[in-house]
Amino acid sequence: MIFSDKPKQTRNKELTKRKLMDAVGEILRKEGYAGLGVNKVAKQAGVTKKLIYDYFDRNFNNLIEAYILETDYWMMFADKVKELTERHQFTDNQKLITDILQNQFRYFYLDKQLQELIIWELTAKSPLMRSIHHVRESLGQQLFEMTDTHFKKTNINFRAVAALLVGGIYYSILHTRHNGGRFSDLDVSTEQGREEMLEAIEMIISWAYEA
Repeated sequence: MIFSDKPKQTRNKELTKRKLMDAVGEILRKEGYAGLGVNKVAKQAGVTKKLIYDYFDRNFNNLIEAYILETDYWMMFADKVKELTERHQFTDNQKLITDILQNQFRYFYLDKQLQELIIWELTAKSPLMRSIHHVRESLGQQLFEMTDTHFKKTNINFRAVAALLVGGIYYSILHTRHNGGRFSDLDVSTEQGREEMLEAIEMIISWAYEA
């Protein structure tokens, strides 16, 4: 009887891909996006760089993209957004948006790798990061469409409100991480400071919905 090695090969391939993805995350955490390179990632993963090209369609950026799609806050929420949009099961849009943005604050504060990716997106011209940004924007558009019914007869531009909230989340956390100290007299490195930010997010969204 002849046994195929294909299942074993598949397992080995997936294990290697996992090692490579983990290596990307580790380098981002320690060195930032500037430390990412095919040789360094292969060394960190303990594999040859040939396997990166073999397993990611001969393009190193495909590995980085796979990592981002797996770990980015908005990407992880993509399926849920699609489900909510298609089925219209979540009638309390105010609570939904509040939960999403509060959780984004919590997630972004804890995830140094994601912080590095946002810095990369903001400071370097990168077709890859531009593509990821467009995907995030598409997901955001789905959420905005869920709020349009509430705001269409008001003078509230909720897209502008959300832009300020998301920008504030990114900047307050990145400022604290890289420069320390307070921003607008808040220290988000402390639990109290973070709670005050979370309360402010909820309050601002409430003001928009009640205006």
